Amino acid sequence: MNKQTRDKLVRVGLKPVAAALAQRGVKGRTVTKLPAADPFAGTIALTVESCRAGSVLVADLAAPAADRLRQRGIEIVSRRELRGLRPEPGDGLLRDRDSLVVIPAALVEEVVEAAAEAVAFEEFTADQVAQGGGVYGLHIPTGDRARQAFAAWRRMKGR
Repeated sequence: MNKQTRDKLVRVGLKPVAAALAQRGVKGRTVTKLPAADPFAGTIALTVESCRAGSVLVADLAAPAADRLRQRGIEIVSRRELRGLRPEPGDGLLRDRDSLVVIPAALVEEVVEAAAEAVAFEEFTADQVAQGGGVYGLHIPTGDRARQAFAAWRRMKGR
């Protein structure tokens, strides 16, 4: 997973990613109510040898080893935090403040783009309401009126 994809995952957040997975029939890959942590995203690695900057190592490590890996740009998720989820090497992982989601490797790019699109459409709809416009016909992003208005909004916002 490249840096742009990791950054986009963190920016859109867990809920839109989980929703995009559910739309694709992928459920049960989210863990909630975790201790607070700074958000991060990356590609899952199951061994230290397969880690590089941007990886998320799934392991139970002592603090000194974990600190050295974090200094190299590698995040760590303990097996305990996964609560029975069994990720594969190459899967994506997004950790927000108190939850995480594991994204199958084959769906990472597709899910990230779908989640970013959903967030942009929510911002567009909120912008329409803030400007006093009605949202009739805009609540379903597949309608012609919504598509045209959304495309115009994106051009105007440079998105």
